[in-house]
Amino acid sequence: MADDIDHNVAELLASASDHVANIGLKRGRGVVAEAQILLDWLNYLRESEATGVADALLDGTQGAIVETVGCLALGLVRSALASLRSEIDMVLAWLYFKDHRIEWDHLRDTGRGFQTKAGALSYVNEHWPGFQGRFRLLAQQHTREEEDPYRLLSAHIHGQTDFTVPKVGRLVELIGDAQMSKDCVILQHDVAEYIGDVLLALYGDKWAALPDSIMNSLKQRLNVKQRKAFFA
Repeated sequence: MADDIDHNVAELLASASDHVANIGLKRGRGVVAEAQILLDWLNYLRESEATGVADALLDGTQGAIVETVGCLALGLVRSALASLRSEIDMVLAWLYFKDHRIEWDHLRDTGRGFQTKAGALSYVNEHWPGFQGRFRLLAQQHTREEEDPYRLLSAHIHGQTDFTVPKVGRLVELIGDAQMSKDCVILQHDVAEYIGDVLLALYGDKWAALPDSIMNSLKQRLNVKQRKAFFA
């Protein structure tokens, strides 16, 4: 490839332009639609739950959604997968760091002390009574294809299997086909619902203050008996 970089770049540009012209706008709109409930959550968190610590992670989550839109509009599927995973990473990290200014400042100053998904979930499970039961109830009534989309996204990011390693010989092969980009839109739905379930399990007792879109989604998934158990 190095001997023919000009041709490779020209091919890439032509393929990306073709993708944008044919399905890029549709994919971008799809991501925005599937991410809307997560955007509603981010607005709620900024207005009602932010502590002034690690707020950049909420802004970063919204930025990752924008990245996903842009990547899929261009057909850059693997890049979109990285942005999708970072949505989960940043919201879960925020749940920990918003109440830990010293640890947040240490991370900013040294680059050490990142919160993993497992660590953040362990923290909320320990400190929020009822989280595990509520999250389990929501998981039983999920509408997402991947119950834990983080696992699938991590497999692609780490690329340690025949199925997930990059299969790219020429730059033009960075552009995914229509089905691959469609699968990423579905993953945005899965990611938004997964993050929303974590947040609902934490903040469900504040249901009266939650946006209508969030409560309407909950009512569609849980029947009256299940909602009574959820809010008990």
